Amino acid sequence: MKLTYLRSQLSSQAAVVKDEIDPAFFNDQYWLLFPLHLSWDSSAEVEETGNHKLPLGKGSASRVVVKYPSEGGYTPGDTWELFVGADNRLQEFILHHGGSKKPTVIVASCGDYKKAGPLLVSLDHRGTGDGQPLRVFFSDVSVKLVGSNTWMNAQ
Repeated sequence: MKLTYLRSQLSSQAAVVKDEIDPAFFNDQYWLLFPLHLSWDSSAEVEETGNHKLPLGKGSASRVVVKYPSEGGYTPGDTWELFVGADNRLQEFILHHGGSKKPTVIVASCGDYKKAGPLLVSLDHRGTGDGQPLRVFFSDVSVKLVGSNTWMNAQ
C-alpha cells in the first residue's frame, strides 16, 4: 500500500490514517530518525549526563536521556537512554516504555549507517525487546528534498 498525507493535516484525514497508519509509521520513523527528534520534539526533556559504560557493549559513550511528558502523544511517558559515540553516531540505546524502571527495549547495536541525501541514518538495529531477540531494519530508504523532483537512495 502507498499512502501520502501531511502529518500537519492529520486531523482532516480518514480514520484509518489517524488511528492505524500514522501511529504505525510514527513508531517506524522514530527508529529511523530518532536523533532528529532531539531537536524536533519540543515537549521532550533532553539531558546529557556525561560518559557512561555502554549497557551491553564494551567501552563507554556519552549518555543522553530523553524524557517525554506523561500525557499526550502516541507513547506518553517514554524515556530513552541514548549512548552516543565520539563520532556522534548512536551506538546503543535503552527504551523505558511509559517511563517504567525496567527497560522495554535494549538495542545493542545501531549499524548499517547510510547517507540518504544529507541525512546519515542507521538502517539496522539489533537488541532485545521484552527479553526477546529484536531486530528492526529498513530497506529501500530514499529522501526527496523540498523543491526537488529527485529521490536520493540511501547509499
